[in-house]
Amino acid sequence: FSSIFSRIAHSSSDSDTSEYSDSPAKRRRRGGEGTSGGTATASEVGSAISKSASIIAEAIQSCEEKEERRHRDLLSLHERRLKIEESKTEINRQGINGLVDAINKLANSVFALAAHKNQPTDPK
Repeated sequence: FSSIFSRIAHSSSDSDTSEYSDSPAKRRRRGGEGTSGGTATASEVGSAISKSASIIAEAIQSCEEKEERRHRDLLSLHERRLKIEESKTEINRQGINGLVDAINKLANSVFALAAHKNQPTDPK
C-alpha cells in the first residue's frame, strides 16, 4: 500500500493538467482560488473525502488487478519453460536412442563381415 499512497501523493503534486486538476485540495494548495468563501461546509468536506476515498479505492483495485495479471503471466511463463524443457529432454532421448540403434546396426554389420571372412573356403 505504501507504493500506492506514494504514487497518489506524487500524482497529486503533478502539474495542474491531471484529471483532478480542479479538485478542492488543489484549490486549497493554490491559496483558495476559485472557492466561494474561506471555509468549506461539512458537505463539501464529506464530498472531498468521498471523492478521495473513491480515487484511492480505484488505485488499489487497479494495482491488485495488475499484480494478479503479472502473477498469471509469470505462471504461464513457468509453464512454457517447463514444456520447452520437457521437449528438449524428449528430443535428446530420441537422439540417444537413434545413436544406440545406429551403433548396434554397425556392430551387427561388423560381426557379420567378420563371420563371413572367417568362413573356410572350399578348395576346388
